[in-house]
Amino acid sequence: MAKKFDRSTQELSRILSEANKKEALENYLKELKEEGDCLNLQNYLNEMMAKKGRPLNEVARDSELSPNYVYNIVNGSRKNPSRMKIIGICIACHMTLDETQRALEIAGKGILYPRDPADAIIIFNINAENRSVADINDQLHEHGYEIIQ
Repeated sequence: MAKKFDRSTQELSRILSEANKKEALENYLKELKEEGDCLNLQNYLNEMMAKKGRPLNEVARDSELSPNYVYNIVNGSRKNPSRMKIIGICIACHMTLDETQRALEIAGKGILYPRDPADAIIIFNINAENRSVADINDQLHEHGYEIIQ
């Protein structure tokens, strides 16, 4: 069964458009608050690691980031990681492009943009299922872009 926060914006719009009484609006707002309380980067990353069968120690190792930094992001003690660090964790967690974009949205960071050359390199590799942050960093460096670190 899908969690409430797995519902699409389109589905939420439909529910809201069908709300015809103040009580329905109040219930919707209560659910939205619960969703917001549940949906944060820490919870999303933990959910994705479980879904992908990726233990935290492997994600930390494969992200090319400091293991302590990754642990702090995933346990919620590090509240505002950089966009590139989130991308590194998503790649190491074997997330799809849509899942990576969702992590960036939840964190309030810019999503990967196909018109940006560095983002295009990252998008290409995610879509090609290249899960090596080191390989992606080599490509980024080769073209003169910021690496995942």
